Amino acid sequence: MRNRNWARLLVLLCAATAVVSARAATTSSVISFSSLDPHQSYALHGTLYLPDNTQERHPAVIVLHGTLGIDSRNDLYRDSLLKAGIATFEVDFKSGVYTGVLSRPRPPAFLPMAFAALKELRKQPAIAPDSIAIMGFSLGGHTAIDTAFEANRKAWMGEERGFAAHVAFYPVCKPYLEQQDLKMTGAPVIILYGTEDSYGEGSNVPAFRQLLEQRTGFNVTTVEYAGALHDFNHNAPAETHWDPVAIGHRARTGWNADAANDSVTQVVSFLRKNLNAQ
Repeated sequence: MRNRNWARLLVLLCAATAVVSARAATTSSVISFSSLDPHQSYALHGTLYLPDNTQERHPAVIVLHGTLGIDSRNDLYRDSLLKAGIATFEVDFKSGVYTGVLSRPRPPAFLPMAFAALKELRKQPAIAPDSIAIMGFSLGGHTAIDTAFEANRKAWMGEERGFAAHVAFYPVCKPYLEQQDLKMTGAPVIILYGTEDSYGEGSNVPAFRQLLEQRTGFNVTTVEYAGALHDFNHNAPAETHWDPVAIGHRARTGWNADAANDSVTQVVSFLRKNLNAQ
């Protein structure tokens, strides 16, 4: 009798696992789209993850990877965002576009891709079209900031509204310190960075924040992590590699658990507030 009961329990557990697996499989879908720049023939795509409750339209965030492509950083934030009722559209701007540091396009090339992702996501029936943010890491973080400038929004979106909020992890802010047109769209922006960032963000982010406030009156929210390196939220072995944009062309990266975990809380709170998420 005991063996029969265990057998029945095993069947029930397997059935429950199958239901959960089936449910998980239906909450994500791959969406293909094209750049808004007709001169870019890239075949772009992204994976849309939806919160469990799909009976209503959800706010969403488009997630942009760094130079190395999609990695564990996407996983770090996804579950917490979904639990907060925020969908994620995790795009791949590397495959078929570039292979590494030497072949990656210059930052402006990613603008028509990012805005194309926004237009595509607005077509999805499960997404609230006016509640879409953008979040990026390193190269993707730079794009998240670039899309916040009014001139860039107008160039690619015309009269259509841009992103509802911008989240940038350790973007390379040095070029902005010499940029003449700093007018922003007005959507809220948050930048998260480490003081020991080898691209100079420890000093460049505060300088950029001050410059924006002085010249345009726009206030950027910044979160500084003392001692944290570039890629502090990428759970991978620390390394040093060559990058022409890094100080001395030497980029140091390293995982910082405290900074990474706190950044999840910071991002979810920021997006819930600015996307009116539940």
